[in-house]
Amino acid sequence: MKTDILLNKDTNCIRLSSIVKAEARKATDTQVAKTIIVTTAFLTFAMFIVSILRFKNAAPWTDPFIAISSPASTLLVLIFILLICEEWTRGTAVITYTFVPQRNKVIVAKFIILLVFFLGTIITLYALSAIASIIASVIYSYSISWSEPIYSVVLLVLPLLVNMLFGFSMAIATQETTIALGLYFVVPPITVIASQLPVVGSYLKWFSLEHSSSLFIAGATGVSATQYICSILIWIVVPCIIGSFRMKRDLN
Repeated sequence: MKTDILLNKDTNCIRLSSIVKAEARKATDTQVAKTIIVTTAFLTFAMFIVSILRFKNAAPWTDPFIAISSPASTLLVLIFILLICEEWTRGTAVITYTFVPQRNKVIVAKFIILLVFFLGTIITLYALSAIASIIASVIYSYSISWSEPIYSVVLLVLPLLVNMLFGFSMAIATQETTIALGLYFVVPPITVIASQLPVVGSYLKWFSLEHSSSLFIAGATGVSATQYICSILIWIVVPCIIGSFRMKRDLN
């Protein structure tokens, strides 16, 4: 396996930056990853065009953001599910942890790559949202509102961030591509549906990432914020802790 990891005489001294470089290449250098990136870019551009045609009235510059960000919110996390799970499915995790005995470093490196992808994506999405608003305002002759509160602009990235972290946590916890993908696509809609059921729905809202995030974005209250934190603990924090312990135990 080709690697960018730079080894010193003592394997415990492997630089985190070297591991990050190796993980970054593994994340983007496969045919599947390239297909996901190209598909996401194509669909994002398509939603960019749709947003220009759709927003014909005076609106804040952030209005096109949700539509433009929808492809990235759904698809980009697949790269990281594959990055984590395929190592175990193909058995190459043995090679990775032979080079890097400190497995937490590998997990941290993968997480850093996820954050880099996230930051690059949201900057691009914010820029596209602003450009779409400017073009639409010129075509349909209306004024753009640039005075959106900072917190409302920041909250727009929650669906993308939560989806990426949720997929990451499912991959870390299960280490199986099929199971992680299944949970990523099935858990959110099931928990949303369950949260609408009579009697038990009010309790299940505390387990629904999608329901809690929509309430939080629509208008944060003490209850919605607490529900959001609770669902993040259940579906992101706890699976990551479980997965970290599993990775430490496996291959020993």
